[in-house]
Amino acid sequence: MTQRQHGAQLVFTTLGATLIALTALAQNADELVPMIQQSIEDIQLEVRVDPVAAEANLALQRDRLDAVRSEAPDHPMLSSLERRIDELDDEIVAARESQDESGMDEEQYVPISVPADVRMQLRDVEQLQTRGDREMLIGETDSAVAYLDEAETLITRIEDEYGDQIPPGYAALIIAKERLATLRDQLARQQEE
Repeated sequence: MTQRQHGAQLVFTTLGATLIALTALAQNADELVPMIQQSIEDIQLEVRVDPVAAEANLALQRDRLDAVRSEAPDHPMLSSLERRIDELDDEIVAARESQDESGMDEEQYVPISVPADVRMQLRDVEQLQTRGDREMLIGETDSAVAYLDEAETLITRIEDEYGDQIPPGYAALIIAKERLATLRDQLARQQEE
């Protein structure tokens, strides 16, 4: 990267951090914790693809965590989030070292990104699958079928509307499909019993 590109990246990162910090100050701890959890999940995927961007995003989550710590030092999720962020930090360091050892240039990593609507709809799929799973656990198979059908319809709609914007091998979509298949198998076994 040229010096100019590094400067532009630094400016955007600084602006992003400032916006996140201001947003964090405007929100309470109970609103920030789910945001941090979701961002941590996204960073887990990003570490393998673009460790540099994952490192910047992790720094933003540390800022959010600091806001939670100052507002609610006894928050029940605080220690587990701190521990997970520290683990991610170690993973990022290992990924960067691996990248350096292999002699790969940072620019060879192409970040996988999808429209925000896709990520939001995949979260809806996850919620529907969780509801279906809960219904199975209490023996309400008809309700479980309805939730899983709705989740499958949403996955199909995501693929139809955004198929050309979703990169091949997008992990979140693959996981949603695999989880749906697993839940359907469990439901079929439960209905046979």
